[in-house]
Amino acid sequence: MPRRMPPLAAEVQRRVKESLALAKAADLTLTESHRHANLRAHWSVTRVEILYEIAYLRLFVQWELFLEAVLLRYLCGYITVSGIPQPVTGVTLFPSIAAAENALLAGKTYLLWHNPQGVVARAKKYLTNSMYEQVLASNDARLMTFADLRHRITHGQKDARRKFDIATMAIAGRRYRGARPGRFLRDWDSTSTPPRRWLEVVGDEISRLA
Repeated sequence: MPRRMPPLAAEVQRRVKESLALAKAADLTLTESHRHANLRAHWSVTRVEILYEIAYLRLFVQWELFLEAVLLRYLCGYITVSGIPQPVTGVTLFPSIAAAENALLAGKTYLLWHNPQGVVARAKKYLTNSMYEQVLASNDARLMTFADLRHRITHGQKDARRKFDIATMAIAGRRYRGARPGRFLRDWDSTSTPPRRWLEVVGDEISRLA
């Protein structure tokens, strides 16, 4: 009997909330540091921005884990809200998550999950027009900008800085001095009511996609 997909999206939402709480705690501590000399010496906007970057890395890692976990279960025929995934002609769904994982790895030690086009291509090898494919394909440009934000936190090369600038132009309509991810993530989206930090905006969007 087909198994039901576990509440993996709920785990993404929980992790996003944890990341937002970390960033909020950093902001509150910075505010309090102005009133306490022993805190003032240890807290600055720059350090808070670094915590925003850590918070973003945590939620993006959870998004990648989610993509992997969902696809593995799709390949085992788990029931979802859209029904049971249909395999490509000639493909047989796998009897276990371990078997599906071994097939995806194909001898490799790991797979990358940040690029939506690559993940869609991976899914299409086994599944026909799945909801998984539809959601990722229809949001691939947006998801790639989120991946470029992540890459700038972990990489300092010119290419990472350039793609970060392109990403913030696409999301916020501006570049940020020094191509600093924390500065962008802590900035405000003034078009939302009430205004929200960009970390919250991106986190909420990832939660909705999950």
